[in-house]
Amino acid sequence: MSDRPLRILYVDDDEDDFLLAEACFREIPDLRYELTWCPSYKRALYYLKRNEHDLYLFDYYLGEHTGLDLIQQAFSYQCEGPIILLTGRNDDTAAFQSLRTGATDYLVKSELNAQSLQRSIRYSLERTSFTRAIRQSERRYRRIFEESGDMLFTTDTRGYLLDFNNSTLTLSGYNHLQLKEMGLLSLIISPNFKQIWKGLLEDGEVSNVEVILKTSRGDKRICIFSGSLEKDEDRHYVQCRMHDITSSRQSERERLFSEKIAVSGRLIRMLAHEVRNPLTNITLSAEQLESELDNEELSFYTQIIKRNCGRINELITQLLQSSRPGEVNLEPGNMCEVMDEAILAANDRIHLKKIRVVKNYDSAIPEIALDRTSLQLAYLNLINNAIEAVEEGTGVIEIHLWLLDSELKVEISDNGCGISEDVMQQIFEPYFTGKKSGMGIGLATALSIVHSHGGRIDVQSEVGAGTTFTLSFPVPESSNG
Repeated sequence: MSDRPLRILYVDDDEDDFLLAEACFREIPDLRYELTWCPSYKRALYYLKRNEHDLYLFDYYLGEHTGLDLIQQAFSYQCEGPIILLTGRNDDTAAFQSLRTGATDYLVKSELNAQSLQRSIRYSLERTSFTRAIRQSERRYRRIFEESGDMLFTTDTRGYLLDFNNSTLTLSGYNHLQLKEMGLLSLIISPNFKQIWKGLLEDGEVSNVEVILKTSRGDKRICIFSGSLEKDEDRHYVQCRMHDITSSRQSERERLFSEKIAVSGRLIRMLAHEVRNPLTNITLSAEQLESELDNEELSFYTQIIKRNCGRINELITQLLQSSRPGEVNLEPGNMCEVMDEAILAANDRIHLKKIRVVKNYDSAIPEIALDRTSLQLAYLNLINNAIEAVEEGTGVIEIHLWLLDSELKVEISDNGCGISEDVMQQIFEPYFTGKKSGMGIGLATALSIVHSHGGRIDVQSEVGAGTTFTLSFPVPESSNG
């Protein structure tokens, strides 16, 4: 309490009882107080709404109402001061009802004196102070619980969710009812999670285990899972935390791929220089030899030499082009137009395989700084991959562009064969390919081009169900009006 007097509201329709109580208050040593008498239930509601008192004493009988009714009203008005109920007789039932309703203590009027009143006031103030501290702590930790960016939740020992924060709903994509019906063992699809869960229940704790969460949208999120077995009275429950590291893991993977591309590029440029010099000499020598030969049969061999030199030179040119995708010239441009140009470039292959292309461009796509030529090449690589993945006649490629917060999202998805987990780990590796023909530079080039625009690529795929590439590009505040 502060230095000000203790403000007390005494509600009793019998003035004589109030005067007796007032006399008891005066006999309490060192108690500084301001006592307000309220003679009716209706008047008491006025004071409770103002919520200006530190302590309340309610008589049990208040005309048509009771002190229990008034206690309930006090809680509805969010009065936090302790409430002492006054009864006319020593009745255990009335005492039990008052405590169950929310009173901190009760006193029998016929036994009221300064000593019993002082004891009840001290007990009620201490108990209320302790209860208020608990409530404040609960509110503080509840706020941390709700506002955390991590998935925080509790489950029973079977894995069914009991309580969870908003991030659990946001990251999983499921609603309250779906989460409680599915359970944790259905949300986490890591093959070894059942064993992890069993170990948690046996050992009482598990920390920082990497798991895979499957969302309602079918996305797979990489998460770090920690849990501990707790006991509340006779009931065991599991307290869990999951931290989504998908973006950081993807960024790390892309950084490593970019470094590999840069190293490969330097190596290719060095080799190209070393190979082209002797290749030029071979070509010139073959042409000179051909001009001096009169025998057409021998000219056949010089033609073979020249054709193969041309093929080698063309291969070197392609490798050099793939090693310089980061060299871009950024100018304001429309991403929808760039995508349309890439689709047009792939139009012959799309028609040959009878593929249906579904475009969905949001109307509020702003112009951003981009390099039309390099981005068209990146999109064409992704579209060509989708064309090769889908079945002829039933293939569908969906392309969606939309603005989300401060990012421009570009999604290219197909209903093709999908990508296995093993291949998924290497798809952006330069010169890695799962195709019978191809150099393995398409996706590596696309990744480098997106990075040169300050963007990133996320891939979601399931064997037999298709693949989705999601590209994210930053949008300046001025563009995102």
